[in-house]
Amino acid sequence: MADRTVEIPSLESMTIESFIDCFHDILEWKRSRGWSGYHDNPTLDRLKEQAEFYGERYANGSYGWGCNIWSRSKDNTDVVEDSSELKPEHKLLMRSALEYVLAPNTLIRTDGVYGQHDSVKFHCRIWTDAHYPDVALRWRELTFPPPEGSKPNAEALMLPGLWTPATMPGSDGKRPIFMIRFPEHWFTLGSVSSYQGEWKKMALTHWIYHAYLQGGTGVHAGSRQFTVKDRNGSWKDIGMVVWGLTGSGKSTHGMYVFDEGNARYYKERGLDVLGIVKDQYVKNDDVVGLFVDSVRGSENGAWTKTEDVDESQTVIYKAGMSPRAFHENTTIGDDGNPDFLDESLQYRGRPNKNARTVMYLSDMKPNFDGSIDIDFPPNMAVFISPGYLTDYAWVKLADPEFASAVYAAGRTVGHPAQSAEGIGEEKYSPLYNPFIIGKKARNADHVHRFNDILHKRIELAESGEADSMDCYLINTTGRVGTEYKMDGGDPKPIFEDVKGKRKPVGGTGPKIEETELFLIQAARDLVEYGPHPIWGDKVLVPLKVPCLDESTLSKFDPFAYRDMDEMLMMLTGQVNKIRKVFDTQVQGLRKEIYTAMDF
Repeated sequence: MADRTVEIPSLESMTIESFIDCFHDILEWKRSRGWSGYHDNPTLDRLKEQAEFYGERYANGSYGWGCNIWSRSKDNTDVVEDSSELKPEHKLLMRSALEYVLAPNTLIRTDGVYGQHDSVKFHCRIWTDAHYPDVALRWRELTFPPPEGSKPNAEALMLPGLWTPATMPGSDGKRPIFMIRFPEHWFTLGSVSSYQGEWKKMALTHWIYHAYLQGGTGVHAGSRQFTVKDRNGSWKDIGMVVWGLTGSGKSTHGMYVFDEGNARYYKERGLDVLGIVKDQYVKNDDVVGLFVDSVRGSENGAWTKTEDVDESQTVIYKAGMSPRAFHENTTIGDDGNPDFLDESLQYRGRPNKNARTVMYLSDMKPNFDGSIDIDFPPNMAVFISPGYLTDYAWVKLADPEFASAVYAAGRTVGHPAQSAEGIGEEKYSPLYNPFIIGKKARNADHVHRFNDILHKRIELAESGEADSMDCYLINTTGRVGTEYKMDGGDPKPIFEDVKGKRKPVGGTGPKIEETELFLIQAARDLVEYGPHPIWGDKVLVPLKVPCLDESTLSKFDPFAYRDMDEMLMMLTGQVNKIRKVFDTQVQGLRKEIYTAMDF
């Protein structure tokens, strides 16, 4: 190897296999000639020492960095399943990456394992441009150490220092390409962006595929576990899975804990919450594997949105303010510590809405028990779909096909943490999960797996072997009854600009505590429901939530703001949009799911 030069494949001959092989050949060639080539899993202290040079130290001893792009570059990411799909634009980025690595650009190799349970353990190896040690550091701290001698299940080459003229195929040369995922080769190539989310979601994208192949479905959701006193006074274990797009409240509700601080809110409304809940444990924050009999976590930590977080969000605030935490795009407060409420940082002309922190689950003790898994069949599935026009604050999805259709549609609203475009606008992200790849696990396959789990759980409940998995749809960051205007025959919510932020006009939305009050009373089987005025018994609306006064509950009913004709018009349009999503992004859905929302 030392006697020859590595030959980079020409654009004409470039394949996925030759690209991956050449990359490894370059590293071997460098080593054979006495070059370092890469740093092999530097210690935490070593990586931190390198990264500290261009980071900021907070008074509590933690460190923070900024990144060059403040959200994932979804529109600059492509997926290529085999070499026949490679376009000249892909090959240009691939060749440029090999040329970059061949030059005296040293890499950092970091290895980590996702999953604590043997059924979902997944070894990922990331090669990072050594100019960006903080990203390599933060990513590895979210994973478990790999066993001695373990070989990676997936690899990635991440080069934020690389810029090429390569553009996304089909964009007429107007949109650059940053990321290419090769799911069937378990490899990802990344460039340009130093946003932590590219590292994390790159690896978890491959893990989601892996979880499906193990018989479950990888879902973009958090998980928590607690025990409540049910309507009969018996203690009942709750395993809750919370789906939602970034910025919707997934972390807020997926890591919520009732404690002495927030217990006052519930006490004032007649509920001694600490007397009816115990053994509260955060499990995972972002991506988990859903199985019939369990929920398997992926990460050993959490990379969580922290803007607007205060002491009321106990475990997030506690772990986020730890000296061991690593921050991203987070300002320094007057006391020298991370300031999660500050709005002085800006991105693209607006106040920062994507401050992030890598935090350790172990810093959430006593609300972390060392396990990231729910080792019994989960019994609450909560979908977060923020909306402005037709949504109640909370509903129960009583029909498994309707629940599967809600899951498949992934209706939400845009948030700055998702993208700099479309903030506040209705959008659809099927399965609440833009990280699904792989020939053997299309969107519809994941939906069918979820639907099969629901039906299996109904069977187990009928035989008394396990609880069913009850499904709920909640509206967190949206508004019930927002004012609207007609735009080309389509109702659109009205927004106003308030200090650089888009705010909906009119209507009202539930507080965090109000939503948690509903969820815990639903877990206790104490909420009284009635049929949805349009969807009937498929969707149940709350008529009475113990300890929530009727005047408050009435404000969370869209029919308090719209008449029947308006709601029929809006829901007809919504169902038609969802059909288009199914036709273009979730092809192959079973008919009973495809038509579940019809009325």
